[in-house]
Amino acid sequence: MTERYYPAFLNLRGRRCVVVGGGAVGERKTAQLLAAGAVVTVVSPAVTPVVGAWAAEGRVAWRERPYASGDLAGAFAAVAGTDDAQANKAVRDEAEREGVLLNVVDDAPLSDFIAPAVVERGAVTIAVSTGGASPALARKLREALERWPALAWADAAEMLAQARAEARADGANPPPDAWQEAMSDDVLALVQAGKPDEAKALLVEALRSAAQGLGR
Repeated sequence: MTERYYPAFLNLRGRRCVVVGGGAVGERKTAQLLAAGAVVTVVSPAVTPVVGAWAAEGRVAWRERPYASGDLAGAFAAVAGTDDAQANKAVRDEAEREGVLLNVVDDAPLSDFIAPAVVERGAVTIAVSTGGASPALARKLREALERWPALAWADAAEMLAQARAEARADGANPPPDAWQEAMSDDVLALVQAGKPDEAKALLVEALRSAAQGLGR
């Protein structure tokens, strides 16, 4: 039976994370962790040129040796991306002892969390998971979402945040339905035309009108 996972986005900024394995998989996982602001240590006898460059620049710490017990001490999360099943199992055992969240690449039963297929556009992130049942299906769905017309609204995320702040400062607190109605095609068209200020003005006016109609 496929596992049911609790969907969540982790705040890793400033948290220590360990990647065991320095190959192509380890490089990809390290890049994702760095993008999330994690403090990353890579444990591997050898690494890709990219990971090596990150180490030389001080962006990651590189322990140039095989994994050893104790490497996860003080870590918040870890990724085991080696092709050595015995090493991955040893990492799993330490993660359990130390209370470290672990992802073992392509081995969901050994993992506390799994990495979903991700669509990113601006401030918007959409994650797709099949609970490990079919990575191919997750990729298929991700590709479909990348072509989803509604994703164009991701370009308006910053403007929407500003409009929300302005509406609150004005004492307006329209319900979700009012927000949905205010987010019109005209607002999106202004954003896509490079006119975010005009888009925000139109949106805020619609929100204020909605709040007035509800008696605030």
